[in-house]
Amino acid sequence: MNRGIEITLERGMCFGSCPVYSVTLTENGTVQWVGKQFVEVTGEATDHIDPALVMNLSDTITAAGFFEMNNTYIGYDITDMPSVILTVRNNTTTKQIEHYHGDLSAPFNLTMIEDEVDIVAQSTRWIGNPTLNEGTWGEPI
Repeated sequence: MNRGIEITLERGMCFGSCPVYSVTLTENGTVQWVGKQFVEVTGEATDHIDPALVMNLSDTITAAGFFEMNNTYIGYDITDMPSVILTVRNNTTTKQIEHYHGDLSAPFNLTMIEDEVDIVAQSTRWIGNPTLNEGTWGEPI
């Protein structure tokens, strides 16, 4: 049964060297990567994972209450933090949440969902560890 699942996670800049990229997972197991800054792989990359992992992730996102959360959590309780935009689509619904990680009102489940998308997509293979040779503010040491 085609559920039309597509999950896109976009991680934005911070004051420092936070990885900046987007990763999209589709129901058929396709993983599309676009690395922008502070990642090992810049540009586009594509891979495939078990489609069941994407289906399970979609179910986890729904069970965690994603579709009932606010569309934005963008307060600046803490400054210089990264932002994330998470978009989840299925046959009947599209929901996007903009999340600034300095907004303390954001549900803890939202951060867990964002991290789970990266885990399922295996984003670390493209992120690498680019900060090993950088100082606190992203400058070479």
